[in-house]
Amino acid sequence: MKEVFEIVEKHSIRRDSIDFKAIKKVVYNKLKSTDSIEDCYPLIQYTLAELKDHHSVFLPKEKLESWKSTSKTKSINQIITFHCKTLNNDIGYIAMRGFSSGDSISIQTYSDSLQSKIKSIDDKNIKGWILDLRENTGGNCWPMLTGLGPLLNDGVCGYFVDNKGKKASWFYNKGQAGIDSTSITKVSKKPYYLINNENPIAVLTSPKTGSSGEVVTTAFHNKKNARSFGESTAGLTTGNSPFNLSDGSAIFLTTSIYMDRKGVIFGSRINPDETIKSPSFSVSLHDDPVIQRATEWIYEY
Repeated sequence: MKEVFEIVEKHSIRRDSIDFKAIKKVVYNKLKSTDSIEDCYPLIQYTLAELKDHHSVFLPKEKLESWKSTSKTKSINQIITFHCKTLNNDIGYIAMRGFSSGDSISIQTYSDSLQSKIKSIDDKNIKGWILDLRENTGGNCWPMLTGLGPLLNDGVCGYFVDNKGKKASWFYNKGQAGIDSTSITKVSKKPYYLINNENPIAVLTSPKTGSSGEVVTTAFHNKKNARSFGESTAGLTTGNSPFNLSDGSAIFLTTSIYMDRKGVIFGSRINPDETIKSPSFSVSLHDDPVIQRATEWIYEY
């Protein structure tokens, strides 16, 4: 628990507004009746809950190992959590659910497959793109940004900002995505560039769009050829950093909030440019008012 407190007191986005003495008093009193490291896990979860950032999570060793080995335990259909198609023969449609994996093979498969799929749809008849994030509950943002690189274009697409105002930029550049000058994920083949990188991009959001789904939303926010439609996002617009503990478990601690490419800071829900309520959370291409309005905007652009 000393190890845990050293991490949260130094790195938590909420560290300056938390009474750590009170939390420690509760935790160390309960420690008297613990017999093992595993008995401390509920106390770690209690500590993270008391930070009240609503985003930090604790992963025991088994869950962390599972997260790092999805290529061995999941089918290709469970790894490729997106689908792409053409609407009306002239609009590229990409629906992205969450992607939760720290497995390098799964990450590579996802990033390569998404760029490849975008390439297969893109042609001179495409008038615009719809990026449907309404069922994107989050996970690992870097393969998402890498796969969407052809739509993002090269450059900075957002920032993490800590509670001292220090910024760390997210970038996509030549098939790679990462922080500042550090590449985190990259495609294994030659990166794809759109035939027309000025085509309009409609981004669709809902209250299910959360965490890394909101990273992607932020990456397109205030992009000159992008506009968002739907409902406000979940409000988990805070960045989690991994911290390994000595028993093989890990804390994914909220250490920053999101800021878009133009300096707009979030930290709560992201409101769409045009609010359009869906009849239900079940996303359908048929008679979907959000897709209909996004399509109209692309044709008007």
